[in-house]
Amino acid sequence: MNRIYVYGLMILLLFAGCKQEDEEPQKDAFIFGWWSAICTGNCIKIYKLENGKLYVDNLNSFREAALITYRSQPLDAQWVPIAENLEANFPQYLLDNQFAVVGCPDCYDQGAIYLAFENASGALYWQIDTDPATWPEGIKSYMESVLQAIDQLPQD
Repeated sequence: MNRIYVYGLMILLLFAGCKQEDEEPQKDAFIFGWWSAICTGNCIKIYKLENGKLYVDNLNSFREAALITYRSQPLDAQWVPIAENLEANFPQYLLDNQFAVVGCPDCYDQGAIYLAFENASGALYWQIDTDPATWPEGIKSYMESVLQAIDQLPQD
């Protein structure tokens, strides 16, 4: 009986000493935008919020580069609150479903919404269909705000 007590105490101490993981991802940058594989003109509008500055991609399509690259000059500071608002209201539903694909992004040339958090060790990302009918209830209003933000923000 004494042995059971000691083992039970050890297990209790083991779990008590474990730090629970934060629900929020480690992040250095918040990325959001839209892309389409087949379109004419500028087929990508991706924005990166990093260190209080907002950068826009310098690509016309994903076919130009394997990685998204950004202009070195940030957008005017007036645009930063739009991105900060999106980051602050990021839905728990997506955090609970990391690396998710929602709907069928760009399956019929409708484009896709891209969301990500980046840090030095990599990226946590989501690809989401632009069709609101494919969005789970937990992200509908957020996705509408993402599309509105993309429409408001300048591309150059």
